[in-house]
Order: sequence, then C-alpha cells, then structure tokens
Amino acid sequence: MEGFVRAGEPVGLIGYVDERPAAWCAVAPRTEYYAIVHSRALPIDEPDDESIWAINCLFVKSGYRGRGTTLPMVEAAVEYARSSGARMVEAYPVKTLPGDPGRGMLSTFLAAGFTVYGEERTQAKRNVVVRRTL
Repeated sequence: MEGFVRAGEPVGLIGYVDERPAAWCAVAPRTEYYAIVHSRALPIDEPDDESIWAINCLFVKSGYRGRGTTLPMVEAAVEYARSSGARMVEAYPVKTLPGDPGRGMLSTFLAAGFTVYGEERTQAKRNVVVRRTL
C-alpha cells in the first residue's frame, strides 16, 4: 500500500466525519486486483476490461460503525469511478453475516443501485458479485 501511495497511485477514498477520517474504500480498475481477476470462485467476465472498476474493500473505523457511513462511501466510490471513465462498477459483498464485512454487505450495495450478477455461476459460499452500470 505504501508503495502505491509513494508512486502517486490512488488507493481508494477516505470518508470523514467531523473532519476526522472514519472510513476507507478501495476502488480502482478491476484489472488492478490480480486476485479478483483470477478468482476461481467468483464469475469474473471480461477480465481485461479496464472500464470495469471494482470496490474491493470497505473499512469503517471503530466508533463510526453502525452510523450509516458505508452507503455514502459506496456512492462516492461509484462517482469517482464514473468520473474516471468507468462504464461499470463491481463489488463482492457478503450476503449475510458471518462473513468478511470488509467487503461490505449485500444490502448496502443493493441500496446503492447495484444488482446481483452471475449468482448461479459463483462458487463463493458467502460472497456475491454485484454490478452497477454507469
């Protein structure tokens, strides 16, 4: 991560509450995420398409959780991707807990206008691919 920052490469968005960093969202062209593009569990179509962006990680700092911080982060990530030339944004949230909430919850992405994609082709037990066309 430090290498990306030193190289001047964007590594995501920071969300602030009362001028304090409260949340972080990783968003970039999907081709930047080797593990996603080469996943055997998730249905990844058009792996070389740089116009498909991915929200790969969401983190809300302790003390700010449960305060509705995640949805605005997802919406900001979508707008950032759109303004950077993305035609589509994907994410890989958990369907239900238990699971890795660091990828976000399915309900948050559905509220942000994403739809479930390729669920019948997934081998992931807890995660699902969601997409939003821009």
